[in-house]
Amino acid sequence: MEAYRANILVIDDEESNLLAMKKILEQEAYQVVTARQAAMALTLFRRQAFDLVLTDLRMPGVSGLELLRAIRKENSSVPVVMLTAYGTVNDAVEAMKHGAVDFLSKPLRRETILKCVLDTLAKSAGGPQAREQRARTQFLGNCPTISQVKKTIRMLARTSASVLVEGESGTGKEIVANAIHSESARQGRMVSVNCGAIPETLLESELFGYEKGAFTGAVNPKPGLFELADKGTLFLDEIGEMSLSLQVKLLRVLQDGMFFRLGGTEQKKVDVRIIAATNNDLKRRILESKFREDLYYRLNVVSLQLPPLRERGDDIQLLADHFLDLARESHGKKGVTLSAEARRAIECYGWPGNVRELRNSIERTLVMLDGEVIRPADLGLPEVPADSALAGSPKPLSAATEDLRFPLGTSLHEIELEAIRKTLEFTGGDKVKAAEILGINQRTIYRKLAEL
Repeated sequence: MEAYRANILVIDDEESNLLAMKKILEQEAYQVVTARQAAMALTLFRRQAFDLVLTDLRMPGVSGLELLRAIRKENSSVPVVMLTAYGTVNDAVEAMKHGAVDFLSKPLRRETILKCVLDTLAKSAGGPQAREQRARTQFLGNCPTISQVKKTIRMLARTSASVLVEGESGTGKEIVANAIHSESARQGRMVSVNCGAIPETLLESELFGYEKGAFTGAVNPKPGLFELADKGTLFLDEIGEMSLSLQVKLLRVLQDGMFFRLGGTEQKKVDVRIIAATNNDLKRRILESKFREDLYYRLNVVSLQLPPLRERGDDIQLLADHFLDLARESHGKKGVTLSAEARRAIECYGWPGNVRELRNSIERTLVMLDGEVIRPADLGLPEVPADSALAGSPKPLSAATEDLRFPLGTSLHEIELEAIRKTLEFTGGDKVKAAEILGINQRTIYRKLAEL
């Protein structure tokens, strides 16, 4: 596999400086994206992954310092180096205070720039080697389903086949896409877009770009995401939300790699791998005439189904510990721990928002915590007593013939809970055996315990 080339974002309001920086860095095989305004830079930062940001300090409108603050809110690990022709000690102190890793004064010499970039990437958790390693390991989990997903990721990385990643919201679909791209030999970058978060008219221009004068406000030509992802990967999240008219245009690109910018007459050709993701049932949407069947089969060369967190067994505790480690490091609370009660509550809760909800819940709890021990109430979860339907001795086998009777009008929900409670009494708290008797998933037992 070819080594990953660090992706660097450079921001400067003077075009001559941008071109000079771009040339210097690209000569050293770095991937470089440029922006002349902080607002555009922040949009680019949110759209794709960068290993390093180099930004001018003083720019019209939003300053480099304000951009630094915004970047830190988005991502606390990507290193930012400030550049200025008017550097002062106060400027440097303020920049460092807000998370800048270095401060360089203009005019910049080639040797100075390259040494700073090399040293920063070597030290940073955002450096290419560390980022490659994270991409392989950040999809954490050891349950059989996740082990198979990891095996499939490794196999897919050797090909350029289109992939459809399916699963509930928050299960890690974009992480899978990043892992496939990072382990592949594709030389371009990974570019992401949420098809459900952008209006149809804007999404088309985002994907295909536009020429000057294509519409009101198009004062300069702009490359689209397909061009930015050339020789790389384009991740289309929530593909099921794409309009039918745009699906037709996407299908054409998938067939021959050719498209026109909006308002353009020159046909563009790109080599882009597509990874699409959805939490919708696309087959149902096809039956409802909301998704094209031919596009579905173009995207679904290989399918990956991600399991919800509630079905991942001991992975829940593994992920909870991982996210707690990250939060402790980010917020300087290294002494915080999860109580046994909190672990039980985490185990029993259903996590409808999946891995994303678990991570956010732990980080939010740690930030607001007044103390060093996280308890169920801190997480907003009900407490599950250690002896509630989990302990005890199995009932005699004859107890299996005991009838359950319910008065007319009892809700199905109440009947379900009582059946689970009685079965757990019978098995002496053995959840595996209770799940087998009831014909349900063991994770369902855990979820219902919180309600009991």
